[in-house]
Amino acid sequence: MAFIANIRESRDLLVERNFGLLLLGQLVSQLGENLNKVALFWFVYLFTKSPQAMIIVGVLQTLPPMLFFWANGVMLDRCSKRNVMIAVDAVRGLLVLLIPLLYALHHLSLPILYLLVFLIATASGIFGPALYSAIPLMVHEPRRVSANALMQTTGQVGILVGPLLGGVLSALYNPVFVMIANGMTFLVSALFLLLIRIREVGGEDRVSLPGFAGILAEVGEGVRFVFSGDRLLLGLFVIMTLYGLITGPVTLLLPILSHAVLHAGSQGFGMLLSAYGVGMLLASLALTVRPPKNLFRWIATGFLAGGILILLVSASRQMAVDLLLMALFGMAVSLVNPLVHTLLQNHAPARLLSRVLTTMSLGFLGGAILGMTGLPSLVTAMGIQTVLMLLGGVLILSWAAVNLIEAGHRSGRTFGRPVPGFLAALAGLSPRPETPAKGE
Repeated sequence: MAFIANIRESRDLLVERNFGLLLLGQLVSQLGENLNKVALFWFVYLFTKSPQAMIIVGVLQTLPPMLFFWANGVMLDRCSKRNVMIAVDAVRGLLVLLIPLLYALHHLSLPILYLLVFLIATASGIFGPALYSAIPLMVHEPRRVSANALMQTTGQVGILVGPLLGGVLSALYNPVFVMIANGMTFLVSALFLLLIRIREVGGEDRVSLPGFAGILAEVGEGVRFVFSGDRLLLGLFVIMTLYGLITGPVTLLLPILSHAVLHAGSQGFGMLLSAYGVGMLLASLALTVRPPKNLFRWIATGFLAGGILILLVSASRQMAVDLLLMALFGMAVSLVNPLVHTLLQNHAPARLLSRVLTTMSLGFLGGAILGMTGLPSLVTAMGIQTVLMLLGGVLILSWAAVNLIEAGHRSGRTFGRPVPGFLAALAGLSPRPETPAKGE
């Protein structure tokens, strides 16, 4: 009966006017954003014939969320989330359309292209925190796991379909046509957002301090709230850093696995990446119809299952086996993101939520960059299978860390407990209260 009730609640979310329009707009936007990843890199390669230019584009797409997190968080806590998302999608659409327009007019130079890529990434860095800050204003707490999982589903559909569609359109037409189509998807998303209504944070809860000193004071308030306020938020920062460290380098390791171990080349890489994406999508859909009650325990389970699965991948040399393992691995690790966002939405005050989310993104991006820059060099020194074993070990240690964070959240202390109690907490076996704490 509970399963039927959860399906009905998920269906009600889909047909609820405001959330349904937000979801449709996000689906279109995610298709465009992932289509753009193929079209833009292909366009840059054709325009410059330089692999170094593609690397620069990749860096420019990553930097803005880390450089401007402080300003983004304050702006979103001060402004209407709906209006910000509309403006961001409109700006992204116009900036993307400007690339083929300047190209057609023969006014597109490499510095201008880099600048446009940086500006598009800057706008995109604002949209994610705005979206997840808007969800608790639209969806009550018991349904937020389903809502966050549905939003993650749109991203995973975009990851699966966008690059494929971008590759097909680039082959049938040309990257310029795809860039135009991509720009239009952002404008369509903005139109969907124009039709929704979001209950904004009340004026009594929104306190804005004047001047640049006021902005810095508000940034400091958000950072202090994460690192010296509720110990739960510090724990979630650690979890997001570990999540970035683990998921960031996966797509870099899969082509090496396909080439060096499975001897399947680019086709094998595509199959492994697709299996990983399908697994993530299935897990997100499962969360929408069966949201767990103990979010920490499911996050820990995702890390543990992911660690065991990646260890099995390191020992396997069969494509069919690795495809199944990568699908299951995608299912395991995709539990983390929507559950962490739900915990943040449930525990951070509405007036601080955007600053908390942008601060959390530092942990994720820092972990992802560390993983992407460190693991490939380890592969050269130690081999892909050894590195996968190390990654599996990090996942299992992450499982223990989440258990310790949960026990600390419930008891009010992480360390300073007797050794048997500490080991029990590390393994997720510490006694639990009869009534779970909020967000568990």
